[in-house]
Amino acid sequence: MSKVRKGNLLNYLTISQKMVLIFIGSVIVPLTIQIAFYYSDTVKNIQTQMMQRLASSLDEKTNKINGVISSVVTLSHRYNADEEVYRFLDNYYSEEYSYIVEYQERIKAMMDSDLAYNRNVRKISLYTENPTVLDGAIVSKIDPDESVSLGEELLDFDLYDLSRTENGLKLRISLAPPVIKSSYDRSLSVVRPLDKYAQYAAYSKILRIDVDISNISSMLEELGMFDNIVLVDSDNRIIASANTYSEFGEYDIFSEEDLKEGIVVLKQTLADVPLSLYGYYDSKIISDEFAKMRWRTVYIIITSIMISLFSILLIASNITKRTKQVVNQSKQIAMGNFVQTYKNMGGNDEIEVLADSINQMSIKLKALIDEKYNSQILKARLEQETAEARLLALQSQVNPHFLYNALESIRLKAIVKNETETAKMILFMSRMFRRVINWNDDIITLKREIEFLEEYLSIQKYRFDDEFEYAVHVDKRALNCMLPKFAIQPLVENACVHGVESISGSRLVEINAVLQGDKIAISVRDNGLGISEDILYSLKDIPNNLGKPIESVGLYNVYQRLLLYYGKEFTFDIKSELGKGAEFSITIPVRNSREEFYVLNSVGG
Repeated sequence: MSKVRKGNLLNYLTISQKMVLIFIGSVIVPLTIQIAFYYSDTVKNIQTQMMQRLASSLDEKTNKINGVISSVVTLSHRYNADEEVYRFLDNYYSEEYSYIVEYQERIKAMMDSDLAYNRNVRKISLYTENPTVLDGAIVSKIDPDESVSLGEELLDFDLYDLSRTENGLKLRISLAPPVIKSSYDRSLSVVRPLDKYAQYAAYSKILRIDVDISNISSMLEELGMFDNIVLVDSDNRIIASANTYSEFGEYDIFSEEDLKEGIVVLKQTLADVPLSLYGYYDSKIISDEFAKMRWRTVYIIITSIMISLFSILLIASNITKRTKQVVNQSKQIAMGNFVQTYKNMGGNDEIEVLADSINQMSIKLKALIDEKYNSQILKARLEQETAEARLLALQSQVNPHFLYNALESIRLKAIVKNETETAKMILFMSRMFRRVINWNDDIITLKREIEFLEEYLSIQKYRFDDEFEYAVHVDKRALNCMLPKFAIQPLVENACVHGVESISGSRLVEINAVLQGDKIAISVRDNGLGISEDILYSLKDIPNNLGKPIESVGLYNVYQRLLLYYGKEFTFDIKSELGKGAEFSITIPVRNSREEFYVLNSVGG
């Protein structure tokens, strides 16, 4: 019979199970109570909020249309007070020419300026009994009995007083036969007699300003939650609507009885004019809002539970993972594998302190064991690369005297033909060829490296003529410092081939070398196309890809040779932005003699 262990039940639960219990007691239960209360309270308030939002939306549109009518009334007041209008309409014109001049200079110019930027007005018209005026688009002659129809053949009309005086400001709603099918046949107009100045009473005068009904319809089309919004007069004739009703021909009549079941109607009367707004909507919208609220509630519950569950699993996983890392690292060290298997994530708890201590111990042990081994590998790699370079140089020396003599013969013939610039380029090519195949000494002065680069850049300038420029700025104190042969040339070649050759216009390559204490800072900059982000990332990651195939062999070889000659005492950096060129920078220790390279490398070994 096995013994049953006694103790607290929690002692037999895993960390994850304990966290689940905390989650149920601290999150699930309180969250369920809170959401149930929230849902009950929201159901009571949502209908009231919906009605308030609908009423507010209808109020807003009522205010906008009130503003349209008010702006037209204000414009009529301004014309009623304009003495120039009275003088023009009351003047007797003996000649048509004098009338046309007055019309163009005064009336048409004034009204065109008002109509140009006023979206609320469709048309402004003046009417007079003066027989000497000419009928036109703005001014028309009328008989005394046409003060209502204003010379139009009206199919339907109504006049509403907008002032307390009998012969004052009026709102006219009318329907006339359209001239063409697409023209407007309905009009909503502010009409008033022009009788402010008694001295201009020779003829009766009337002003009419037509409201742009299409602009009002555009305002109504912003429905919000409404199915439709209509503007009606006191006889329920539909003047404008957001949709459904026609805006041409006979007026439609609005009737709530014609609406389908379940439609709720809100009404808002405009101030100072006999017009009203009706907005109606389907009551199913509120039911849809309830359904949305229920789904939102479910979504909140599920999201909250998932977030809390994720947090618990994340914490439990963190503890378990880090504990396993410490155990595995201890096993690796016990097996003699002194590698860094744990990366410090910035924590400061007990597990982190223990893991970090073991990690530091592993690093130090590995460094002590590998110190001499790695230095021997670097030394062997340096010797191998030097031997390979010399072998390549031997392979390329196919009767070099023949090549030198051939180039020299071509150069002399170019001089004879007075092609001095071509001869100079051939001379540079001959020197460059000689230096490239000569690997008897792979350590040279900075001065010799710069001389080679200037010859190379001169040839590039010859190729591109005036579209290529280069600049070399070298600290004189650094000229006699020693460095590996061709440590800079691949950077310059990369700037020419992959940088400035791909652009048109002005091309520039700039080389700088500055002595900074016991270091030499060298940079190669161009104004070419620049390097894309993905390629720039791979180039900057060269230190982590040694021994792997890479696209930019030249830059890879530069880094590898610097690593062989200087170990970790150098820096290699690339900066670039698309369309703005690139800059390659290296910083190497100062070496004043060839012996220093070999002595320091042997000491490092």
